[in-house]
Amino acid sequence: MFKVISAELKKIVAKPGIYILAVLLAVILVLGVFIYNPTSYSTTDNTYQNYSVIENYRRFVGTETSTNDGYKDEADNLVSTTISKIDNYEINGMTYNTYVNYLYREFIDRLDLYADYSPSRNPNLSVNDAEMESRRNGVLSSYRTLYYTVTNGYTYGSRGSYPIITTEQNSYDFNNVYSVSSTLLSTVTNDPANICEEFENQYLPTLRKCLNSFIYSNLNEGFKLNYTSTSSSTTKYSTLQARLSLILVEINNLYNEALNDNDGVNLNQDKINEMAELCNKYTATCYVYSQLVDYELMTRAFSLTSTTQQMNLLYLNQDSEYNANSNLIKYSYLFDNNKIDTDYAHPLTISVTSNTETNAYDYAYFILKLFSFVIIVYAVMAGCHSIAGEIKEGSMRYYAIRPVSRLSILFGKFLAILIMSIIMIIFSSIIAILVGGAVYSFESLEILTIFNGTTAITMHPICMILIYILSLIFEVMVYLSIAMFLSCLLKSDLLSVTILLVLYLINTLLPVFVTGVNSWLTYYPFSHISLYALFGSSIYANNSNFFYLLLGSKIYAGTGLTLTIVMIVLFVLVFNLLSGLIFRRKEL
Repeated sequence: MFKVISAELKKIVAKPGIYILAVLLAVILVLGVFIYNPTSYSTTDNTYQNYSVIENYRRFVGTETSTNDGYKDEADNLVSTTISKIDNYEINGMTYNTYVNYLYREFIDRLDLYADYSPSRNPNLSVNDAEMESRRNGVLSSYRTLYYTVTNGYTYGSRGSYPIITTEQNSYDFNNVYSVSSTLLSTVTNDPANICEEFENQYLPTLRKCLNSFIYSNLNEGFKLNYTSTSSSTTKYSTLQARLSLILVEINNLYNEALNDNDGVNLNQDKINEMAELCNKYTATCYVYSQLVDYELMTRAFSLTSTTQQMNLLYLNQDSEYNANSNLIKYSYLFDNNKIDTDYAHPLTISVTSNTETNAYDYAYFILKLFSFVIIVYAVMAGCHSIAGEIKEGSMRYYAIRPVSRLSILFGKFLAILIMSIIMIIFSSIIAILVGGAVYSFESLEILTIFNGTTAITMHPICMILIYILSLIFEVMVYLSIAMFLSCLLKSDLLSVTILLVLYLINTLLPVFVTGVNSWLTYYPFSHISLYALFGSSIYANNSNFFYLLLGSKIYAGTGLTLTIVMIVLFVLVFNLLSGLIFRRKEL
C-alpha cells in the first residue's frame, strides 16, 4: 500500500491540476485582504473616551447634562426590569394584566366616540370628514397598541416573558379578531355606525373572551416561575448587589480623588482609563446578570416544551435549544467567576470579530473557510477520477498486472488524495496566519468557548484554528469517501463529479435558504458533520447576510458531539466499505 501511496503522490505532483489549485488559493489569499470586512465586536468603551475623570463620573451617574439619566441608571434598570418581567411582567409601571385591560378600555372608549360621530346615531350632528378621519385613526391606533401588547406578551416580547403563554386556539382567535376588525375599521364608508355596530355585535365578545384568557393568574402553571423567591436566585441577586457596591465605592473614591487633586489628576490618562474600566465593569456586570436570568428562563421554556404548538407559541422555533444552553453555560461561567463579556474573546466567526478589532486569527479563519470550498472540490474531483477516470484512460491496467491487492490500490489512492489535501490545508493555514499577522495583529484575548453546549473552556485563538483544521480534515474525509464510492460505482468520472458537486452545493446552500431549528435539516445527515460548530461559534453566527450565512457555522436540533462523531465515522466507514466491495469485483 505504501508503494501505491508514493506512486499516487508522485502522479498528483506531476499533474498541472495541483499547481492550478495552488494559484487559486494564492488569489483567494490576496483577495481576502480586500473583501474581509466583519462587524466589529462592539463594547461600551467608547462611551468614556476623550473625557476627564470627573466628566466620565457624571456621564456614569447622570449629572453631566440635564437630559442624561446616566449609564448607571440604565444598568440598574436592566436588572430591575429583568426581575419585574419575570414575576409581574410589568409594562409602563403596571402589571401586564392591568395594562392589557387599560388598553382595552381605551380602545372601547375610542370606538364609542367614533361610532357616536355619525348621522345614524345622531341625526342633528354635522359630520366633519376631517374629525371622522381623526377619530377613525385613533381607533385603529388604539387597537393596534392593544393587539401588539397582547401578542408580544404571550409570545416573545422579551426573553423574560416566556412564562406568559396561552393556547394555540387563543392565538388563532385573537389573530382572527384583529384581522377582521382591522379590515372593517380601515374600510369605513359613509355609514360608520353600522360598521361599528357589526363589530360590537360579532367581534367584540370574541375579543373580550380572548383577552380574558390572558389573565396572568390563569396562565399555564407549568411556565410560571417565581424566580426571585428561589434560594439560588436570591443568592445570585445578593452577590450581584455586593459586586456592584464594591465597584461603586472604587468609582466614588476615584471621583473624590480627582475633585481634591489641585494638580489636575482628573486629566491624567491613566485615571481616565481606570474610571472608564470601572464604569464599564459596572454596566457589564449588570448585563451578565440579566443575560443569565434570561437564558435560565429560555432553557426552562425549552425543557417544558414538548410540542410544535408550544414551540410556535413561544417563538422557540426561531431559537436553538443547543444555543440557549450554550449561552446559559457562558453567562453562568462569567457570573460565577466575576468576569464580564469583554474579559474574553469570542470564538472565531465570519461576521463579527472575536475582539474589538480584527486580528490575525479572525482573518486566518475567514481565509480557511474560503479555502475549504476549493480543497473539498479538489478532493471530490480527484477522488471521482481516481478509479473511474483511470479505468476509462486504461492506466488502471498497470496495477492489475502487478502483485498488488485491489484493496491496497483503492485505499492507497484514498490516502494519497487525503494526504495531499491535508498538506494543502496545513500549508494554507500557516500562510493565512502569517499574512493575517502582517496585515492585522496577533494580539488577542483568550477565547471563551462553550464546548458541546455543556462546558465552558478558555483557549488561545490558535487552538480554535487547529480545531477548525481538524474539522475540515474530517469534512474532506467524508466527501472523499463518497467520491471514491461513486468512482467505483459509476463508469464515468464526469458523472461522478457532477453528482457529488451538486450534492456539495446543496449541502452548502441549504443552511442559507432553510431556516428554523425545527426544519427537516435536523434529520439531514450532512447537517451534523461539523466538529468546529460544537466549540461555540454557532451562538455568534447570527448574521442574515447571504455571504456570512454561506460561510457561518450552524447547530441544528439534536446536534452534539456524539452524533457528530457517529455521523463522520459512519460516512467514512460505510462508503469506504462499499467502495471496497464494488472495486474487488470491478472489471479493470
